[in-house]
Amino acid sequence: MKEVALALALLAAAQGLAARSVRPPYPALDQMRLGAEDAVTGAALLSLGMRRLAADLAFIRLLIYYGTPEDEGGAHDDGHGHGSGTHGEEDYGAGCYAELGPRIQRILDMDPFWKYPVLYGAGALAFNLKRPEEALALLRQGLAAAPRDPQYLSTLAAVGLQQRGDTAQVIGELTPLLADPETPTMIKHLVAFMNQRLGRREEAIRLYREILDSRDDSYRALAREALGRMKAPV
Repeated sequence: MKEVALALALLAAAQGLAARSVRPPYPALDQMRLGAEDAVTGAALLSLGMRRLAADLAFIRLLIYYGTPEDEGGAHDDGHGHGSGTHGEEDYGAGCYAELGPRIQRILDMDPFWKYPVLYGAGALAFNLKRPEEALALLRQGLAAAPRDPQYLSTLAAVGLQQRGDTAQVIGELTPLLADPETPTMIKHLVAFMNQRLGRREEAIRLYREILDSRDDSYRALAREALGRMKAPV
């Protein structure tokens, strides 16, 4: 029976790999960009065909990088008004973080079909770091692998509206994305904050309460702080 169970497990795994392989070819290894942190482990995993695992590790490193205040992580003001180390609810993740865009581009080199880093990075770059051009470049790279993806297209429109300063329309573009469990919690936090700024108190409270049910500790803490300032029950 153990042999039968093992055979069934291997068959299921093979079918899963076959289903994942029905995609355009990945970039060749010699065309990929690797950061210093990924030069050893990333290159080894990629050489073994473990692209998604290499991308996962790179994304974990990115979250650590972006989650560390710049005065602790060694980054400084970039000379364009992006100060360092501010992590309040209003400007969480603000600063320079010059490597954020390039790190996500390298993750997409490893796995061009992984949407979460693109949405996360585009939201951070456009709405926290005020670098919409870098956000648009990321979204275009994502769209190269998934040209009609509605999340990419909606975020692309929202970034364009952000450049025009139309907060209400930005909310309108991003709100439909919030029902998708693959949408980063950061996007929901941004929409909640924008609603709060526009005086849409009840909608902001509803979204902050939804964030409290997420698995993202940092954004749960920010939502709790925001609800406290709004004197809304948690």
